[in-house]
Amino acid sequence: MRYIYFSILSLLFISLLPAFTQEQLGLNIVYPKNNARVNAPSVFFVGGTNPNAKLKINGNDVNVYPNGGFVQVVPLNRGNNTINIESTLKDKVKKLAYTISVPEYEKTIPNFPLKIDKSSIKPDQNITYQPGDIINLKFKGSTGNKASFSIGNRKDIPMVELNPEYSKADIVFGKAFDTSKSPVKGIYSGSYKIQEADIFKNTPIIIKLASEDDNITEAADATVTVIPKNFTPMVAEVVKDYSIVRNAPGKSRLTPLSVGTRINVTGRIGDEYRFKMGNIMEGWISVNDINILPEGAPVAESIIGSVNIESVNDSVLIKVPLSQKLPVSIEQLSNSQISLSIYGGISDVSLIPYNNSEAFIKEIKSTQPFKDVFQIVITPNAKQLWGYDYYYEDNTFILKLRKPPFIDINNPLKDKTITIDPGHGGTELGSVGPTGVPEKTINLEIAKFLKQELENNGAKVIMTRNTDKNVGLYERIKIANDANSLILLSIHNNALPDGRDPYKEHGSSTYYYHSQALPLTKSIQKSLVQNLGLKDFGIFWDSLALTRPHKPIAVLVEIGFMINPDEYTLLTDQKFQEKSAKAIYMGLEDFLKTYK
Repeated sequence: MRYIYFSILSLLFISLLPAFTQEQLGLNIVYPKNNARVNAPSVFFVGGTNPNAKLKINGNDVNVYPNGGFVQVVPLNRGNNTINIESTLKDKVKKLAYTISVPEYEKTIPNFPLKIDKSSIKPDQNITYQPGDIINLKFKGSTGNKASFSIGNRKDIPMVELNPEYSKADIVFGKAFDTSKSPVKGIYSGSYKIQEADIFKNTPIIIKLASEDDNITEAADATVTVIPKNFTPMVAEVVKDYSIVRNAPGKSRLTPLSVGTRINVTGRIGDEYRFKMGNIMEGWISVNDINILPEGAPVAESIIGSVNIESVNDSVLIKVPLSQKLPVSIEQLSNSQISLSIYGGISDVSLIPYNNSEAFIKEIKSTQPFKDVFQIVITPNAKQLWGYDYYYEDNTFILKLRKPPFIDINNPLKDKTITIDPGHGGTELGSVGPTGVPEKTINLEIAKFLKQELENNGAKVIMTRNTDKNVGLYERIKIANDANSLILLSIHNNALPDGRDPYKEHGSSTYYYHSQALPLTKSIQKSLVQNLGLKDFGIFWDSLALTRPHKPIAVLVEIGFMINPDEYTLLTDQKFQEKSAKAIYMGLEDFLKTYK
């Protein structure tokens, strides 16, 4: 069966390559699309031609690999760029002309005539705030003038022109490039602290820009509404399990909330409500994930009189009874320590019985760091956290910690449940290499080899997909959770955004989110680099759908780069795929032996 499998795989790859015989000349561009718009100083052309052909892009010789693939970084100018691609084989010539457009550099708006760039005005969503909240306003306009803004009867609130700065593109892999040729002037900023006397209801924000002899105004897309200080507290209930919570609208994630959780709402921007998380933190949640409760509903708070510990099979349960479900945050302080904060919790805890769980719990501490934040810090009697879950039973919050598994030093994978997730699939191709092989295919083949390796060493393996099909991100997580997996490994191969050079940035990399996954991440990365010989692209903390799971230890692996021709050639080779699977297995085995 193994040799039949190899033969099928070979046929699959051959079918994806351009059908160029020794005498045929073809030219296929995988990336970019013609007439693409690219906001970067360069673009890489990825494609295939006859391996014996001579290839030029804009007159420059391009290296064609033995499989016919090529990748060439082409510098771009602002505006429209014509890219001429020419492949020659003896007396045959194949030509393509591509147009790639690049937005003009962001420029300073001249001092005169007066102009306000309406699209630059922030905020651009309606705001509902309380007295004491601060509204920060920013816009781009004609440089060297006086700016102010008004909200209702609060007139001519002053703004200042900021020091000139370069405009930047989005940060990817810790780097960003300038989108302005020189520092941009004319960025104005101002703030207003809402007063108790302010009575705003959908009140527009009006910006004014004035010179010595003229002025113009522009309305922001945002309006302002003020919640009076003596207004009855607004309480809401979460209606969707594991509702996403962020530290600011559209920003970083916090611990998701369970259905039925009560929150104290303090404001709104656009389609997200703000709620209290103690006196020093706030959370933001979608309007679609909560119901506002009738006026007079009790505020979200609870006296906490006890914390109970219960040992059940392979887990230890930390139980905190409450009078109502409250928002929480769970943070791994290291790979061997975890904290639970309950917002609106007021401690009356004087005793925490270990209940014969001291074999697993080294120490548990209860504190009240702020007047409405109850916190416990748990230090397991183990080298490593092995996954956790959290949920409510009625109004009792339960933090479920997995006990360390039994690990046989001579057979560490025996009876361990491992979920392997081959990234992408179906219509989700992932990145595509020079000769047209999609990432989804390579991910699946490596995952199959890894499955075989793990099963040969005693593991129980769950695959999120065994065939080329679409599987949703959260469906993949559910598969791992439903199997009570100890480890979740997501298999991928990498790419870069435009403006970067795949000949300089490439290699193996690994990604984690929770501290419990960092040791495994390091172990797999070390094994990949040592055994595959690719460049060490690094270890990354990254908030990805397949690194955020916390019930298993979750690691995402990027074995190599699809758009680096040398690595792509290896990734499409069956022996290297098997070698990659072996390297991941060795990293996993070493981790289990180290942290048993």
